[in-house]
Amino acid sequence: MHANMYQVIYKGEILAGFEKESVFRDVAAITGLGIESVAKIIDGKRVVIRKGLDEATARSQCIRLKQAGLRVALGVPHPAPIVQDTAVPLPAETKMPPAMHSPESVEAFGTSRASLEAKTLGLKRSEPVSATGAARIPFEFNGSGSEYFRIWVVNILLTIVTLGIYSAWAKVRNKRYLYGNTRLQGAGFEYLASPKQILRGRALVGGALVAYSALSYFLPFVDALFTLAFAVAFPWLIVRALAFNARNTAWRNIRFGFSAGYTEAFKVFILWPLLAILTLGILSPRAFCRQKKFIVESSSFGRSRFSFHATWKDYCRILLAASLLALLAVAVVVLAAFTFAPLMVLGLPVYLYSFAYFSAKSGNLFYNSSRLGQHRLEASMEVKGYLMLVLINTLATAATLGLFHPWAKVRALRYKTRHLSLLAAGDLNTFVADRQAAISAVGDASSDFFDFDLGI
Repeated sequence: MHANMYQVIYKGEILAGFEKESVFRDVAAITGLGIESVAKIIDGKRVVIRKGLDEATARSQCIRLKQAGLRVALGVPHPAPIVQDTAVPLPAETKMPPAMHSPESVEAFGTSRASLEAKTLGLKRSEPVSATGAARIPFEFNGSGSEYFRIWVVNILLTIVTLGIYSAWAKVRNKRYLYGNTRLQGAGFEYLASPKQILRGRALVGGALVAYSALSYFLPFVDALFTLAFAVAFPWLIVRALAFNARNTAWRNIRFGFSAGYTEAFKVFILWPLLAILTLGILSPRAFCRQKKFIVESSSFGRSRFSFHATWKDYCRILLAASLLALLAVAVVVLAAFTFAPLMVLGLPVYLYSFAYFSAKSGNLFYNSSRLGQHRLEASMEVKGYLMLVLINTLATAATLGLFHPWAKVRALRYKTRHLSLLAAGDLNTFVADRQAAISAVGDASSDFFDFDLGI
């Protein structure tokens, strides 16, 4: 009996709740086939998608395809002929790429035999094993500036026409496009928020501001009361906004989460910033680190919580270097003002370099210090590369009076995802399946009255 005797069988049905176009796109990303080829495969007929697999690989492939929206089944073992695996049964007009005709295929539903580690972790050849034995799975962003521009400009026009009411729907459209085109291991992220929830939150905030303006006109002491009330409410508003965005973000049908108490939020967003100001910035690294740690360790994916391992000393080095560069930019401007005014423009590249330095270094530290169980992130943004990104985006946006903004947004996301990877300590398919099983037992908690987005 041959060890590789399992099959992955498509049952001829797309699962309820999935849209055809979305399924075609996700299956194409998983298999490496074009969307047209996938559409020909998913034609309502029972098809043996892959055969000659070991049990672990076949089960892993079933999980991925179910998550993409296909009803599939695991084929039971049967005697396997001692011949090379044949092509996937397809309609006559569909041709499989040459690499798909072999058990070593990685672009269809099989796994690579390049290394024992890669096979164990269920990787593609584009997912190398790192020196620590973890699988390096890169993030991808597949959006385009022209597509996002069309969404962006329509959103602006409709927001103007509806006197701002459509802005809630505009935000959802923007985020769904950007999230959906941000992918990890072939699966895009999802933004699940309802525009009505966002509109409700903005109406609440807007109503409070209108009431404040009216009262302060007749009662001057209301300013002091409003400032105090806002300081007390600000940590709560931050927590609610973070919780809303997390709960409405999902990957492979598993939602993220955010849970934190008011007391800790008050310390992180009010007390620590005040201490940083009172100490003339000396405690800024501690305040910054505490905020990042609070955000990460209050977050979760399914039932698994994130952890954060950076220290305030790590941020101290970054903030010190960035501050010195910013002071140098100020010095250049001041010196030029007293000597030759046109030279003040030389302060701009120095300032932009300080901004790029802080953004790249702090971004790398943030991701490299974050963990989800044994899985961790790896970021490798470069200061010079990020500087050129910021410089081109800034100049192009200014030169086009803001019309370049969608391209700038896409370029920034593409750069960041290109330098971000997940170091998976095990098979992500198994991890996701475990999280799904755990969540389904609990059920979906009903949202309370304050489950809204404040637009912060």
